[in-house]
Amino acid sequence: MKRTENVALRIGAVRVDPALDEIVRDGKSIKLEPRAMRLLIHLAERAGQVVSVEELLTEIWQDVVVTQDSVYTAIAALRRALGDEANKPLYIANVPRRGYRLVASVGEWVDGPTTSPDAASATGKESQTSAIANPPLQSIAILPFVDMSEKHDQQYFAEGMAEEVSNLLAGVPGIRVIGRDSCLQFRGQHEDLRTVGRQLGAVYLVEGSVRRAASRVRVTARLIDAQDGSQLWSQSYDNDFEDVLTIQDQIATNLVRALQVAVGVDYPSRPRLKSGLAYDFYLRGRHALDRFDRAGFERAAGYFQQALELDPTAIRVAESLSLVHTYIAEWGFAPPGEGFERARRSAERVLEIDASSAVAHTHLASIHAIFDWDWAAAVDKIRRALALAPRDPGILVAAGFIYLALHRLDEAARFFNAASALDPLGAASHSGLGTVCYRTGRLAHAEAEFRRALEISPTFLWAHWALGTVLLAAGKLDAALLQMQQAGPEGGGDAGLAIVHHAMGRSHESDAALARATRAYQERWAYGIAEAHAYRGEIDHAFTWLERAFQQKDVALYRIKGDPLLSNLEADPRYQAFLRRMRLADQ
Repeated sequence: MKRTENVALRIGAVRVDPALDEIVRDGKSIKLEPRAMRLLIHLAERAGQVVSVEELLTEIWQDVVVTQDSVYTAIAALRRALGDEANKPLYIANVPRRGYRLVASVGEWVDGPTTSPDAASATGKESQTSAIANPPLQSIAILPFVDMSEKHDQQYFAEGMAEEVSNLLAGVPGIRVIGRDSCLQFRGQHEDLRTVGRQLGAVYLVEGSVRRAASRVRVTARLIDAQDGSQLWSQSYDNDFEDVLTIQDQIATNLVRALQVAVGVDYPSRPRLKSGLAYDFYLRGRHALDRFDRAGFERAAGYFQQALELDPTAIRVAESLSLVHTYIAEWGFAPPGEGFERARRSAERVLEIDASSAVAHTHLASIHAIFDWDWAAAVDKIRRALALAPRDPGILVAAGFIYLALHRLDEAARFFNAASALDPLGAASHSGLGTVCYRTGRLAHAEAEFRRALEISPTFLWAHWALGTVLLAAGKLDAALLQMQQAGPEGGGDAGLAIVHHAMGRSHESDAALARATRAYQERWAYGIAEAHAYRGEIDHAFTWLERAFQQKDVALYRIKGDPLLSNLEADPRYQAFLRRMRLADQ
């Protein structure tokens, strides 16, 4: 929502008058200290998003020098005024080590500002009614199920079972399902469930196990209150493997009933796979996809194709095959023309099965941005995807990177923040936020976001390179050098070393690293070579490599606008001419 200083708001069951520094709760008017009101409005503007303590200090206490204790004290006072409890928040939730999140619903108060105690009482009751009609979302995390099979060879099936239950619950109004990537961080771990709930920002957790033998499968699921670790519901299912989809529906149905967030079973129907064998191929493909390397992508594509041969109309399988083809193209594992056209055909086949597939619209949006440089089409497709699935973290991240490419950084940050709120341990949203902070000069925040991405996903080599550029901009040259070394050749490390060694005045080492980078990347990452030449002040060479990247349809070239490593080129008329060729100059 946009800030307004003179419009009354409804936040949960409370009326908020920013102009009067006043809230109305249970018919009683409560005056807030002006800074407390600014704090509340700042959180309301970012409802559902995690707001860091550092951001609050910068925005709310910008005119004074204070410590983080001032934020903690102000949050505690605001909670008292709202009648909120830190351990069971209805308004302001604490997200450990990250900040705070407003979890109550937010909207404009329709009757204007309060003018009398009687009016306050009446509108207070109306606000409560509105809050009941729009209750805060119940957040739930589906943890990876444990493989209890005798040979322990069914982990792909156990994780797939959890993912499918998560997908079913995601369609239920009133439930916020924590993203899959965040939940996978707890695979095989045995942390206290209350700790897991705090780290994920989840009120409820689901854990389970799978035991498969021959044609039989036994699934057990438990619903846990993450606040105190108590078990709210438990059920076991023992069926033929062919009935596994029925088991998933039963688990989701019983979870909905246990949470009492819907009357009956009100989640949308979903087309089923026609056979257990097709479903098994699908789960094997999802498991292979999680490797995030060339071999994993190729194996996943094979499994998904086999599943589609058995069931050509299986929408989730078709979407997953489209995702694999998009990844193969984006990661440079196929020539751009070949890879992106295959990805385009795959996404279009999904839309032939289901024209309302948000996933397919997202993949087409990425293709329009990365390969076509058709920005109007990219924005149109991602908006359609967001309208269809506004709470999908993957779609929000894709939107963030499209708006980042357009250098619309405020909008990009909003999408990344929204994705992070839904999937707090998603490395992609943290790296996106890191890039936004880097490009806006907030280097300490950028460093923190990239380090968080690497903490979540240590094999995320590109994040080492990106963190190295942030540390370089901050003047932390030794630390930047270490990150480029850790990125390695596959993560762009040699181009990064050429840049950092140049900054350190080591021309011989810089030349050697650039020579290695040129040999390694000239056919698939000419853009990285252009960045190195630009940073070293070799302007003509930089434009030569940019032209090569243009002709090759380099998958990184769409990020050119606002790239700090190219700042030496911006005064050259050729730079604006190049942006015009990419249809980015007027975006």
